[in-house]
Formats: sequence, C-alpha cells, structure tokens
Amino acid sequence: MSLPVVIAHRTSPAYAPENSLEGIRVSFEQGADGVEIDLRMSLDQQPFLMHDNSMRRTTGWPLPIELTPSFVVRKQRLCDVPPLREGPPPSPEPPPTLEEVLATLPEGKLLAVDVKTPWSIFALVPAVKRRSMQSRTLVWCSSALVVRYVVRNLPGAEVAYYKDFEDGPSNVEFIGKAARIGARAVSLDWRAITPDLVGVAHGLGLKVYSWHKEAPLTPEKLQSGLDGLITDYPARALEFMRALTA
Repeated sequence: MSLPVVIAHRTSPAYAPENSLEGIRVSFEQGADGVEIDLRMSLDQQPFLMHDNSMRRTTGWPLPIELTPSFVVRKQRLCDVPPLREGPPPSPEPPPTLEEVLATLPEGKLLAVDVKTPWSIFALVPAVKRRSMQSRTLVWCSSALVVRYVVRNLPGAEVAYYKDFEDGPSNVEFIGKAARIGARAVSLDWRAITPDLVGVAHGLGLKVYSWHKEAPLTPEKLQSGLDGLITDYPARALEFMRALTA
C-alpha cells in the first residue's frame, strides 16, 4: 500500500517558531520527508520566510515585510513557541533568508516553497538553480502566472497549483486548469480528498497534496492515492500511517 510523503507545514509550528531554521531541524527530527516554507520579499527585494502579510503575529513588528527593509527584518525575532519535545527551548532567531534555508536543508529532503509574494519567484528560481536543487524543490502557488513562469524557467522542479474548494465539481474544474497551465501537482482541500478525485488528478499526470489542518487523519483519505500529506504534526502523522501498515 502506497502512503503519502509527509511535509511539515510551516516548519512544524506546534514545536518551534513557524518558518524558522529551528523548525526545519525539528521537522526532520520528527521524521518528515520534507518541509514547507512561505516566501516573501522585503522592501529592498530580499527573500525571507514569512507567512502573513503583516509581521506582527510572528515577530511583533507591525508592518508588512514587503514594506520593511531587510536590515530591519533581520533585527526582529521570531516568537518562541514552547516546544512539546524534551530539551531546551530554541534560541530566538530572526526570520531566515532563503539562502540560509537552502544551505541547511539536509541531503535527500524535500523543500516545498509556498510563493506568497508573487515576485519572490525571481529570487527563488536562480537560488535553486545555483545549488542544483530542482529535483528536491516543490514550488506551490495560487497564481497561474507564477505556475507558468516556474514551468518555463525551472525545469526539473515540481510545480503545484493550489486553491481550497470543498466541493468536487469545483476541484475537478480546477484540476483541469492546473494540467492546462503546465503544473505537475495540485494541493486540494482535505475535505475534498477522495479516491475518485485523486484519480482524476492522476489521470492528468498530476500529483495530489493536501493539508489536513486540525481535521483528523483517516485511513480513507490516507489510502486514497494521496501523494503528499501536509501536517503540523509530522511524528503523529507518521505514527498513524505506520499503524495502517502494521
């Protein structure tokens, strides 16, 4: 039975600050196959990890990162989330740069990059090429223009198109569009995952990923043919999947 690869969402924010180097380390300690990060650009066009438009929630800085110069971004410190594992809490760290992440990613592990600032793709593509990491890079975006750009300019990388539609017909239409614009994968709403819907995507040559958020994992969805599970809890997900194959 084929089970999905496990991608740690936002670098496992239940155990370390989200979008952090510490979170990347913890995610792989928990057995994740890959880690998902969010990419945005500073005012002076430097790529950083940051999910929200505003930096307030994760650093306390009130402005969007797109309106903040990089030297100010680096002075901020990510909010510490008390880890649920044993050991000392992580040292406060600034929002990481894209280069720091690429330099520390363990060999053989996957990096999924959610392109939040659309023009951050102009920094991502050459950075991945410089390190010849195309085969380990998953580019996720909700912009068809970004999908087309990556398909043309970063061959060898897997590009996923994503939207959240709970109902089946909207997802089938969306899957068709993803195939037409050249994507190699889609990320779909967890509630919509069924063997039939996954089969539609596979029939068009697309892999299927899904973030289960706080919804429970179920054998039906994990055994639907899903290619990748996005989770805040990599160790729990792996334990659940191991039980399915025991």
